[in-house]
Amino acid sequence: MKNRIPPLLHILAAFFVVNFLVNLAGIVQLVQSWNWLLAAGYYPHPVYVVFKNTFLALASLAAAGTLWARLDLAPRFSQALAGLAFAWFWVDRFLLTRNPLPFRDHVFPLVISVLILAFFVISAWLLEPFMRGHIPAAGDGEEDELENE
Repeated sequence: MKNRIPPLLHILAAFFVVNFLVNLAGIVQLVQSWNWLLAAGYYPHPVYVVFKNTFLALASLAAAGTLWARLDLAPRFSQALAGLAFAWFWVDRFLLTRNPLPFRDHVFPLVISVLILAFFVISAWLLEPFMRGHIPAAGDGEEDELENE
């Protein structure tokens, strides 16, 4: 029996494509207003923001591509990228802001981002059996189907 591709794979890949487009739009917007940002003393420096957005955009595009190609490394890569984006977001929010908010103002965004991270990690874990090179482990039940055919 052929494994059907679950819709969760397309949903996860679509989220990575949307992340790619958001970061790409951020790069375009930053380049368009480069002189204004320098004149206003924007912190952190716009070069850092271009580097960060370029890295996250290309990594998100790669994650979406590996998911759609159903490569073996796609679930782990997606989990690692989601964890890296989560960590990078919170490092930027806590360490690179000039006017830090009190902790109570960070609670709601923290809870939401932890839920999103958990969704990505669990979804990628659930997609592992649907990758092309997946070798069923003992107890998966897939070897029983092969013996019965």
